[in-house]
Amino acid sequence: MVGKYSHKIKKHIPDYLRFLGPGLLLAVAAAGESGIAEAIEIGAHFGYALIWVIAITLIYKFAFVNGIARYTMITGKTIFQGITSIPGPKNWGGILVMFIYLLEMFAFAGMLLLGGIFMDYIVPGINSIAIIVFISLSAILILLWKESYEQLEHTIIAIALLLFLGIAFSLTQYPISFSAILPGMVPEIPPGSLLSIMALMGAVGSSLNLLLYSIWLKEKTGSKMGPAFYRRSIKGVNLDLIIAFLFVGIITILFISLGVTGFSISYLAHGETFSVDALISQVLYVIASIPYGPQTFLVTGYLIMFGAVLTGMDGRARAISDILHTGYSIKWEKKTTFRLILLLFTAIIITGVIIGEPMALVHGVSAIASIFFAVMGFILIYLNMEIKEPERPNRLWTAIMTIGSLIFLLMALFMEEGIIKFGLPLAERMIVVAFVVFVFAGTTLFRDVIRGKPTWVDRLWTILIFGALSIYGTFRGIAYEGIIVNFRDLGPILAGIVGGPLIGACAGIIGAAYRYQVPGMEKTALACAIATIVAGIVAGCFTRMYRGNITYLRGFILVAIVEVIHIFIFVPLFSDIATFADFMTIVRATLLPMVFAITLGVILFIYIVRMKGYFLTTRFGGEKEENTNIDPALETEKEQ
Repeated sequence: MVGKYSHKIKKHIPDYLRFLGPGLLLAVAAAGESGIAEAIEIGAHFGYALIWVIAITLIYKFAFVNGIARYTMITGKTIFQGITSIPGPKNWGGILVMFIYLLEMFAFAGMLLLGGIFMDYIVPGINSIAIIVFISLSAILILLWKESYEQLEHTIIAIALLLFLGIAFSLTQYPISFSAILPGMVPEIPPGSLLSIMALMGAVGSSLNLLLYSIWLKEKTGSKMGPAFYRRSIKGVNLDLIIAFLFVGIITILFISLGVTGFSISYLAHGETFSVDALISQVLYVIASIPYGPQTFLVTGYLIMFGAVLTGMDGRARAISDILHTGYSIKWEKKTTFRLILLLFTAIIITGVIIGEPMALVHGVSAIASIFFAVMGFILIYLNMEIKEPERPNRLWTAIMTIGSLIFLLMALFMEEGIIKFGLPLAERMIVVAFVVFVFAGTTLFRDVIRGKPTWVDRLWTILIFGALSIYGTFRGIAYEGIIVNFRDLGPILAGIVGGPLIGACAGIIGAAYRYQVPGMEKTALACAIATIVAGIVAGCFTRMYRGNITYLRGFILVAIVEVIHIFIFVPLFSDIATFADFMTIVRATLLPMVFAITLGVILFIYIVRMKGYFLTTRFGGEKEENTNIDPALETEKEQ
């Protein structure tokens, strides 16, 4: 009997092991996000209290990648090819993924900076973290330039073996208290841990990093596909994923333990901000008594950062190349696209290195990525539901994915403190805006502006009304650390939608003049004033581009474009901001709340316009409305 089972196991071992590889790449890519930048800091601040977050997150993310594998193996398509086919505006899913992947290059800059700090401790005499980062980035480009999956896999296997030896050595030498870890499995939210929970959920096992598994699995399996292939191979793929997520979980807990012990001898108060150098110095002090402890920690830390950037750049470049060639029919070879994207990534990473602040870079980007990751969960459910029976996912998978994606979305939105603290109060103040727009939409003045036949008096009144709304958006804004979280840009945006770029700009000038003179808020005064004027111009041009066909989704896209220009271009260029950390504070406090509130205002405006029977396309030669809501007396008065 034993011999029979032994023979059976030996027979199936090759089937299980031949899929090992993509999971290792995913594990190394994920470890950089969940290994040091998040885990040590969270361990230092909250101890083992957030271990439960790691366990729940890994269960959900295993189901997530299992769904990716199912889709890839059955359809023969990568998940990125599937994303370009989902309903809605053309390639919107692909654009979303490309945007966040480009943004994540700033996080990779933070990882390379952390790796540079580790190597700076090991190699005396260099005295330049920037040189170490440059050497590391050059090595990564050399390894990736040929676009060879086999070479990448062999490199990662070597890194994974070194990491395994380092972790095994650490576990045998480092005293981890399992009795202290177990209480952390009970869900509890310590005071001040909300943003850390959100960032940890996005970082452990990574977030949109998980989509890269589809790219690497496709490279591994080649042209093989179909239901029979899926049924025959899924056990091997699941084993690959189990090993990968166990690897990530062990690394995360190990570095949380280092953070816990480092904090126990710290002179810092609980929750106090500290530099990376200060934290690493504490950890090195703790493990100094272990033979080769400091060297093992530093080398392991560097390898994690290097491997994460190596795999992350490769997977993201392949993914963006896949999206561009599938969704936009680019003619040149994929290898050329891959190399161009690598060079773009390199430029963004160098910019991030110049900025510095590795912890702020990694922490900020992972917090934003968790919101997009939740959206991708629902997209993955949709794609898997397109698979025919019996390979369509079972109810358990669907339940885990649905509940997990909802939790991720809610936590990402509501644990982003800016939404609660600023977004909802701003939304409440939209009542006045809605009332003004409702009254204005019932006038003949509004009708003539919409039709594209306004007099100069009509234009002047439109500018004054929406300029006043812009002032109201500042006046009813919320002061926060020298800035105003507001909905000032709403007035110029609506003016631009109704009357075009010139009217939008003029309404923006009124709002800008008021904002510029607000006392005590000089830090971002010039940037906000310029951005308000540009908001009206962008809205007018955007409306002309679509010939007035502004849907709810396009309204959201317009607001997102305006606020990204505002926060990421004008604020850095024209504000008195001392450090990158201060800039990230502004981003976290303003971007999501302002997009949320202003989008609500634009949606209300579009709804009221439609309710009144008007069409924004009319002045461009579109639909001719028959509005029976105009008071005949007003019509007669206008004609006279």
